[in-house]
Amino acid sequence: MFDSLIRRTSDPRFPRGCFITNTSLECPTSGDEITRKIAEGLGWQESAIYRVLQRAQAEGSLASTLDARALARLFLGVAQGLNVVNKAVADPEVLKDMTRVAMSVWDEAGGVRQRQPRARQRSQRPPSG
Repeated sequence: MFDSLIRRTSDPRFPRGCFITNTSLECPTSGDEITRKIAEGLGWQESAIYRVLQRAQAEGSLASTLDARALARLFLGVAQGLNVVNKAVADPEVLKDMTRVAMSVWDEAGGVRQRQPRARQRSQRPPSG
């Protein structure tokens, strides 16, 4: 998720930030309807991240003892933060540092590193002969 976000935000063909982030920053007193739409958009993003984390727990690539909802909220905050920082500091290395530290929470909290796909594991075996 973060890698694709960094690629997109670092691509000069795209505007910096995302619609939700930019609207939040540039129109803070825009009225109740826009505020509700921003909250809905953030809620949708949080739910999407949450579903991915639940799937990771079911597959065993994320410890089931972790609070998937809290992690989803953390990762949503990091994603929004990447958009905000990128508006002022267009340096992908800064964004990668932020991402690296955010993902360390996964490891420190008992997350399990993602397993390599089977096809990749087979290709790493020495040839038999």
